[in-house]
Order: sequence, then C-alpha cells, then structure tokens
Amino acid sequence: MARVTMAHPDLPDQPIEVDEAAVPHHQAAGWQIAENPPTKKTTTARRRRKTGDES
Repeated sequence: MARVTMAHPDLPDQPIEVDEAAVPHHQAAGWQIAENPPTKKTTTARRRRKTGDES
C-alpha cells in the first residue's frame, strides 16, 4: 500500500507517514497532505499499546 506524508499546522516540524487508506482519518483530525515532503525519514504514525490489566 502506498505511503503518504502528512503535516499538522500545530506541529509543523513533525511530519508523519501514513498508509494511503488512513488519509481521511488523519485529515479529520486536522492533518494535511504535505506539499513538499521532507527527503529524510519521517515519523510513522502508530497505534498506542494498551497498558494495564487486560483480563
């Protein structure tokens, strides 16, 4: 699946790279597709791991 670099106006120096299918979800949270994606490796958005007792 294709990857897309996105940026958030409140986090201009922290672009993320997400799966193309996740773009609408991130856009709903204020992220925008980066017009000039950085050439260096970007941070990948990940799910948080649940903590605590999961029984």
